[in-house]
Amino acid sequence: MKKTIVRHLLIIALIFIVLTIFRILWLVYFMPSNDQPTAQAGILDMRNHSLSENEVFQMNGEWIYYPEVLLDTTSPTHLEQTIRSIPMQEAAGETQHYGTYRLKILLNAYEGSDYRYAIQVPEISTASALYINGKLVGQSGEVSTNASNHKGKAVPYTVYFTEEQPEIDVILQVSNFDTPSNVLITKRLSFSSASAMTHYQLITELSLVAISMLLILFALFSILVFLFIYRKKIVLLFTVGFLLPLADELITNNRSILDWFHLDYVWSMKLSNIIYLGASFFFVQFIRILLVKYQQAKYFRWFSMLYTIGALLIVLLPIQWLYTANLVFFMLYIVSFLYVLTLALKEYIGNQESSAFIAFTAIGTTNGIIWGLIKLYFLLTIPLYPFDYLMIALGFSGYWFKRFYENKQQINLLVAQLQRDGELKDEFLLSNAQKLWDPMNKMITLGQTIYDNPNNSFVTEDKQNLKYLIDIGRSMSFTLNDILDYTRLKDGNLHLHKKNVRIQGIVSGIFDMLRFISAGKQIHMVSTIARNFPRVLADEKRLIQILFNLLHSAIKYTNADLIEISASIEKNMAVIHIKDTGSGIEKKDMILQEHLFSSDHGNEDNDRMHLSLLVSKQLIDLHGGSLLIYSSSNKSFDLYFTLPIADETKNEEQMNDEQQEKVLLTESTTNLDATPSEKQFKILMVDDDPVNLTMMRSIFSAAEYDITTITSSEKVLELLPTKRWDLVIIDAMLPYISGYALIENIREHYSLLELPILLLTARSNPEDVYTGFAHGANDYVTKPINALELKVRCRALIDLKYSINQQLHLETAWLQAQIQPHFLYNTLNTIASLSTIDPDRMIDLMHHFGKYLHASFDVRNLQRVVPLRDELELVRSYLYIEQERFGELLQIEWDIDDHIQIEIPPISLQTLVENAIRHGVLQQKDGGTVCIRVKEYSDYVAVSVIDDGIGIEASTLTQLLSDTNTTSRGIGLRNTDLRLKRIYGQRLQIKSTPNEGTTITFNIPK
Repeated sequence: MKKTIVRHLLIIALIFIVLTIFRILWLVYFMPSNDQPTAQAGILDMRNHSLSENEVFQMNGEWIYYPEVLLDTTSPTHLEQTIRSIPMQEAAGETQHYGTYRLKILLNAYEGSDYRYAIQVPEISTASALYINGKLVGQSGEVSTNASNHKGKAVPYTVYFTEEQPEIDVILQVSNFDTPSNVLITKRLSFSSASAMTHYQLITELSLVAISMLLILFALFSILVFLFIYRKKIVLLFTVGFLLPLADELITNNRSILDWFHLDYVWSMKLSNIIYLGASFFFVQFIRILLVKYQQAKYFRWFSMLYTIGALLIVLLPIQWLYTANLVFFMLYIVSFLYVLTLALKEYIGNQESSAFIAFTAIGTTNGIIWGLIKLYFLLTIPLYPFDYLMIALGFSGYWFKRFYENKQQINLLVAQLQRDGELKDEFLLSNAQKLWDPMNKMITLGQTIYDNPNNSFVTEDKQNLKYLIDIGRSMSFTLNDILDYTRLKDGNLHLHKKNVRIQGIVSGIFDMLRFISAGKQIHMVSTIARNFPRVLADEKRLIQILFNLLHSAIKYTNADLIEISASIEKNMAVIHIKDTGSGIEKKDMILQEHLFSSDHGNEDNDRMHLSLLVSKQLIDLHGGSLLIYSSSNKSFDLYFTLPIADETKNEEQMNDEQQEKVLLTESTTNLDATPSEKQFKILMVDDDPVNLTMMRSIFSAAEYDITTITSSEKVLELLPTKRWDLVIIDAMLPYISGYALIENIREHYSLLELPILLLTARSNPEDVYTGFAHGANDYVTKPINALELKVRCRALIDLKYSINQQLHLETAWLQAQIQPHFLYNTLNTIASLSTIDPDRMIDLMHHFGKYLHASFDVRNLQRVVPLRDELELVRSYLYIEQERFGELLQIEWDIDDHIQIEIPPISLQTLVENAIRHGVLQQKDGGTVCIRVKEYSDYVAVSVIDDGIGIEASTLTQLLSDTNTTSRGIGLRNTDLRLKRIYGQRLQIKSTPNEGTTITFNIPK
């Protein structure tokens, strides 16, 4: 079902894209060139532009405007004037009922005295008159300075004239007493040669004629259907439904048609609004009638009522209110259209085949409406686009033809169903395979639980036998999967979703899957497929299944030390070889080649191998390839299959390896120690498909997530230390270093809690998921990726990490707090004692005590790490206090290399020094010496605390460092040990001999 939905959505998207491409091509062809001049201060300078026979120029820019004046050649020269840009939107201010726009056009003097020009004036609210060099050449309505003489019309017109002078003075008088709008020119005026304007208008007229003929033919067709085929009055609705859009298009493109009715401006506007409202209403009803499942949807009644009320309001409301009401009508159009569009697409996605044509019609209408709004918003002046109606007509025609043949298709479907019901053997096989799957899975799960339970006291042989039972169960689960696929293949119900796939990544991922599943059999698997080997055209999920079955069979049924996969190209086909270096397939399997082409395979002893290979062969055949096996007794075998090479020239998503390795799309400079609410979450995405990375990256908000994408798994380990990552998303099938191996490498440096990893896998089969979790993934998402699922799972892992980190911070703060009280109490007693014995020493001690308190309770101690110099300052303050207290009993030695720049966990070194003093040297009567040593090596720094105290018994040491020790004894030492393990994956190295001393060391990687 998911595959069907995805396919339908892709088809819808493809149709919409194709329609959009055609529309863009139409727009690009008729759009004015970018170098057209723009009017400046009332002058349009075209002396550097030649008037061609094809190009129409836009008279955009700054026109001189004379408010409340109807300018002509007799008007005074010193009149109030302003600059207005054309086209312009409604401006705030006092309403002006009339005014004059003026523009001078400068032409080349050599254009000739008999050159004919043309100017196209759009519809202007509500009357206009055009003068060329003082002569009236065209008008719409009657322009006047008073309402009684004014006559609104708002009809576009085109004038043609011949001018001998190289300068054309254009005066456009405008008046409006009909609407509350100002005398604004909100559309573009056009100027060109007469031939260019004629060509432009000819295209518009031909497009309008084509649309008119198409709609009239369908209206006549509906009448014929009513008369001779389907005598239902509802069919007449289709006739009206086709005629109303025709009337709307005619009025939209030529409002002079309304002159036939001899209406004034107000009623002509109301009539055009009613026609547009009716066209929208009949479109809604038109789609409702064609729907199969949603004809009786409750909202259709509400829409009918609202459209009726809208028609009444158009008739009754004065025109001043009608302009405001048009916004409400527009919302009604949008809501009702989106509703029927949703139902049409929903019915199509629900696999109603006849609804595909309704969806096609809805998509064509959607495209037309969207581009109509774009044209209105950007004031585009291009000829009428006729192809949207053609798409709608094709969809409507296809729907009727589909319904005409529906009965026959239903009969064929019933026959096919009866034939399928007759195949009882395959149905029985499929049914029982599905029934066996659930108990088999439970048996494997319970067996694995028992095997992994550390409290079970199995003897070695019994535990090994249990492991064999689990492996046998898994093998049977593979067999059940093969049975299901074999049945689907036999019935022809298995469909491929081919795309360009890198086989290198799939091979690497399957190697790591099989290393887990085939544990115990020491076989080395290598791939010699070249890095630049081209992609193959295959279904990624099925290609994984093919290679998994073939390699699993090779491992299980051959005695080999090495299995090698190589690839070559022959006759535009990729040839993938699987070879071994063992003794080949056993004698009883030497007929395997013939067996693969035989449908009778029930008498062989190892049907599991034969079935998996048979399924693989049929899947390869579906891809257009072939499978062959050459093997003989006591010799190695060579299994190879072929797949089509992808068409690289048509694959716009393809990138070469060098480009892929350079794909690092984002960088981040945010504070690493900021809280989640103060920073973007940092996510690292790893996939060898740049298009897939771009798609995943688009899912996440740039304001909330800082996404870094990379296509090379080999670069990931270099990139990880550069930032504090919140999540890593890794594709399982990466070339050379598979996603599984990459996760395992990351887990050597980062724990499950420190760095969550989300695995992308093409399949949700147990072997895929088990391998991912076994290598260290926190969660997985299957492809094709669901955007909501990916985002929710990523956010859940990130939130879990931050919740755990906050808990660990609180735990660390609490553990650190337990270290302080006894020391503070003793230090205060020492200060009090020195106040009467040696005040100077007391002052120095108080100074160092203050430095110690400041360093101990610094908020930076809640960070993951702090600079080594800060920790050493804390230790020096602490040791000064302790030496003041114990005098000659405590000797300190420092052995620290110069210029060491590292960071260590806070209060870690101080804790070890305190432990050496308290539980080491001060336990002896004569005290002792503590040495703090920090040594720098090539790739790490060793930090050691050495004392010659009483040492630690082995049993005591084990108890101190035990994770289950909940007593307060040794809390500081255990806290430091746990933090080192959490951050660096290594624990304290403690060497202690009773009565000789203790050395505690930990290493900080550079």
